[in-house]
Order: sequence, then structure tokens, then C-alpha cells
Amino acid sequence: MNPSGPAHLHHHPHPHPARRAALGGACAALLLGVAGAVLAHAEHGRPEHGGVVAEAGVFQGELVSGAAGLVLHLSDHGAPVSTAGASAKLTVLAAGRRSEIALAPAGANRFAAPAGTTLPAGAKVVAAVALPDGRRGALRFELK
Repeated sequence: MNPSGPAHLHHHPHPHPARRAALGGACAALLLGVAGAVLAHAEHGRPEHGGVVAEAGVFQGELVSGAAGLVLHLSDHGAPVSTAGASAKLTVLAAGRRSEIALAPAGANRFAAPAGTTLPAGAKVVAAVALPDGRRGALRFELK
């Protein structure tokens, strides 16, 4: 009797070269996919327009308050989300007062407040957004 067992059960310490190449390719593809997801996620919470970023679960928003006015940009993991047919309203808490500002669609993935609308430093803002496909979300911002 063979001490290492039957010949058909003999274990090869190294897989066949074709299997090794396929396994290496699969590992490389997995690593590239993970790296791409990590990079996309790293950019996910980063402001692209100089504003403040918030997450609503179903989409992300960047609120920009500056000389050009008040604009809310929407995206879904970096991809622009169309605001056509959507609605948005800001609830602003500042200096102990509460106010509301209606936003209107203003291009590809933006909402804009009426001209001349500004927000004071330190304001807390909640943007309630409803998209035509049924997605809804509340974005919470705190201005510096």
C-alpha cells in the first residue's frame, strides 16, 4: 500500500499553471474593482463647488452660498442627479429664527434660490428634496 494514499488522491503542492494564471487574474480584477470603489468613495464627500456636502442616503448634495447666490447641487456617488421636475425647499435656522426658502430647478443637477438670497455663517440648513422618480431625502448642512 502506498503510504501517501491512492495515486488519484495525491495532492499537488502547486496548482496547474493555467489555474494559477486564472486565479491571479481574478485577484487583480478584484483589487482593481475595490480600488475604484475606494477612489469613488473618497471623492464622494468632497465638495466640488466650494460648498458644504451632506448625505441623504439616496443622493448627496452640496450647498453653495456665495456672491453668485445660493445653489444646491445633487449627485449620486459623483454622478449628477437631474433636477428637472424635482422640488426642493430649505429650512434655515439662524440666530434663533426659522425661515424657509423655496428652490427652483436651475440646470442639469442644480437648484437655485431667488436672486440675492444669502445664508448667514453658522446657519443650520435642512434641504428637503423630492425627485420625480419618487426618491426623497433630507440633507442637513451646517455652515461655517
